[in-house]
Amino acid sequence: MAVAAGDSHAARQAYQDSHDILARLAETDSGNAQAQRDLSIAFEKVGNVAAAAGDLKAARQAYHDSHTIRARLAQADPGNAQAQRDLSVSMNKVGDVAVAAGDLPAARTAYQHSLDIATRLAHADPGNAQAQRDLSVSLEKVGDVALMAGDLQAARQAYEDSHDIRVRLAQADLGNAQAQRDLSISHGKLGDLAERREDTAQAIHHFTQARALITALLGPDHDDTRYYQQRLDDLPGER
Repeated sequence: MAVAAGDSHAARQAYQDSHDILARLAETDSGNAQAQRDLSIAFEKVGNVAAAAGDLKAARQAYHDSHTIRARLAQADPGNAQAQRDLSVSMNKVGDVAVAAGDLPAARTAYQHSLDIATRLAHADPGNAQAQRDLSVSLEKVGDVALMAGDLQAARQAYEDSHDIRVRLAQADLGNAQAQRDLSISHGKLGDLAERREDTAQAIHHFTQARALITALLGPDHDDTRYYQQRLDDLPGER
């Protein structure tokens, strides 16, 4: 509630208090996997609010501590899909704060580790929409950091693979707003990449698709709709 209200100080204090309780419980029962997982979540929330406040050092430490627990739980129970997913999410958090700190090699390593796990989980349960979405998110993050590093070929492959998944998910559940928004973001990423490659036709195609999806979800006057319209207006050529 404090986060939603924009009160980062209160949020940070509440998450820290929760963390302190969970740390005591986890220490009291070190063999309790649920207590250890709860503590990893507490570290993650502390990291989230620290990152939002721009305290990258604190965020990096909290995410590292969360990751250490999750790596241990995942190694202890490799068949536990939740433990594996937790580890994948943790690696994405580590990657996010590395990006914010300008450490692209560390970010790329973390995102790739997350992608490896997400790929295994998605292939093991192809009918699981959450696992498929997780894979699309990991691919997108790999694409983002590749683009930042100037590796346009790797970025394009990752974005296209993510896009293919999101097309399937959006078509399978037309009433799912999250799936439709994910697809609009994917079109936006591909549009950005096409513009970087000076492929105006592809950029126009993807920005148009992104605008149409956002318009259907949020209306013609939403900021995201206007954003994609501006991107289209800034491109050369006839629409």
